[in-house]
Amino acid sequence: MQDLFNRVSGCCFTGHRPDALPAFGNEQTEEMQSLVYLLNRAVEAAIEDGVTEFFVGGAQGFDTLAAECVLRQRETHAPLSLHLALPGRNQTNGWSARDKARYSAILQEASEVWYASDVCSHESMRRRNRYLVDQTGRCIAYLRRMRGGTLYTVNYALDSGLPVDNIAERMMLL
Repeated sequence: MQDLFNRVSGCCFTGHRPDALPAFGNEQTEEMQSLVYLLNRAVEAAIEDGVTEFFVGGAQGFDTLAAECVLRQRETHAPLSLHLALPGRNQTNGWSARDKARYSAILQEASEVWYASDVCSHESMRRRNRYLVDQTGRCIAYLRRMRGGTLYTVNYALDSGLPVDNIAERMMLL
């Protein structure tokens, strides 16, 4: 676990894969544009609070949106660091060429890459999720399904004393 200063300056993300995002993750829709807008606002608020280290799990869906958001913010808010915490080196097996290209672009821009294991498994994903929380002092989430890895990570963050900003709750108010 990092020291207190690093935890305060760090923020992790957790959220669903495309099938549980608005419009199944279709970024051309108004619903997804609202999600991206709220995500950008949450990241900007974290930066204003002194966050400079962002930790992302590298999965399709919300993780990808979060990583790309941090990289865009890094253009105007230096110095920001993007840390990827990945469950395994084979994470992209079965992904489309388009999704692999997005992942590769994020990987190349990351400040640091950490692997929970060489091979993805249920346990390596849990190890990755705990690592995300253990490195940081706050969490930005998109949680609307009360099952799976996102719920596990949000609960772990709350149990660890981290404030969690759940964008899905704010989207319901729109």
